[in-house]
Amino acid sequence: MKQGRFSFSTLVEIADAVDFPGSEAPGEAFVNAVGILQRAVGAKLAPSYLLDVDGNHAVLVSDQEHWAILGKTYPTIVAAIHVQPPWTHPEGRPVAVADHINEKAYTRLPESFRDWFDHTGLCVPVHANRRHLGAILMTFDQPFDLTQAASDFLTAAGHILGAALYRWQVAKRQRELGALEERRLLADELHIDLSQHIAALGLHVGAMRLDLDQARAGSGLDQLEADVDRLDDMVGLLRSSLRQEMLGLRADVELLKAPYVLGLSGEAELIDEPLHRVVRRHVRNFEKLLGIPVELDFARPDEIANVPLAVVSQFIRVLQEALANTRLHSEATRLVIRLAATRDQVRLEIQDNGRGFDPAVVPESRLGLSIMRERIEQVGGTLEIDTAVGQGTRVLAVAPLVSVSGGMRVPLGVGV
Repeated sequence: MKQGRFSFSTLVEIADAVDFPGSEAPGEAFVNAVGILQRAVGAKLAPSYLLDVDGNHAVLVSDQEHWAILGKTYPTIVAAIHVQPPWTHPEGRPVAVADHINEKAYTRLPESFRDWFDHTGLCVPVHANRRHLGAILMTFDQPFDLTQAASDFLTAAGHILGAALYRWQVAKRQRELGALEERRLLADELHIDLSQHIAALGLHVGAMRLDLDQARAGSGLDQLEADVDRLDDMVGLLRSSLRQEMLGLRADVELLKAPYVLGLSGEAELIDEPLHRVVRRHVRNFEKLLGIPVELDFARPDEIANVPLAVVSQFIRVLQEALANTRLHSEATRLVIRLAATRDQVRLEIQDNGRGFDPAVVPESRLGLSIMRERIEQVGGTLEIDTAVGQGTRVLAVAPLVSVSGGMRVPLGVGV
């Protein structure tokens, strides 16, 4: 059979495809590079399975064609069964199924898996720094002659892909550390804000003592009554800030119930409960504490249950900020929150019947709107704010669950 082009120029083409391709998502770049390799060797199928950060699962990363064949049955595979010798060659060299067709490493695989990954199959490890990061599982229309030249070529390709994957993982980790630093700074700002509230209360109480002395002397009673009203307002603001902070801490605790999994967009990356249950509990706490009724509308809860932790975290924070804005600024008496998901995206909509506002005149000191937008952009999503004076406010957050572009379908966060 014709075995394609085992050439240096093809390796350069693969390297160029994963060399930070502009606006393309890294996951899509990885799929494009694997497509170049697939065409070069004439493979019929070439799905990639990449390990999560804990090494417990490997996740399918593929174009739409491969996803249609394997996505429903094998979106992930258990590493303990599939990721083991001889498939994990210490030097990252390709392994032919035909050489191990009667061995336990192959026969123990599920029969439905062996139906497509048959005796023509090749396991091409994705390797970097002597670490096994995943594999490309190739099949052919007829047996593949794994010559020394073919083996060297596929080994080099696997190392190029592995180096890119490792680089993306490091970059993602650095972004996560930056996000943690941002959260620390925000926590400091919240602490300062609460301290300012308390300091202001202390100063106001001191002024009231002076007014009280004047009232006892027969004057200043009106000023004392005004001071009491102002003190009541200040206590109300402090109470609201404390309640919002308590809700935020509670959300953080919920999100820490399960370990963060880098590179897995399925069940293992979820918190203990589906997103709609987390939102429901969070909103009910808000409703109970602040007394504003909230109508919840959840569509397709099964799809909502498959939202990655990174997206859940940002959605909860956007929800918090939107509820805080409603309480502090909108004078709303009712909210509607809608949550819906498909296989490709999740949408969170928060709408109130308050007084609305003119976005063009929002002061720069109001950082909440920009922070909400930045949070959603961190997970590749968008945020829309639809409002006008006297017409209420609608906040719509949309985040992708897979990256779909040019026929590619890549679960979010798979090592990139």
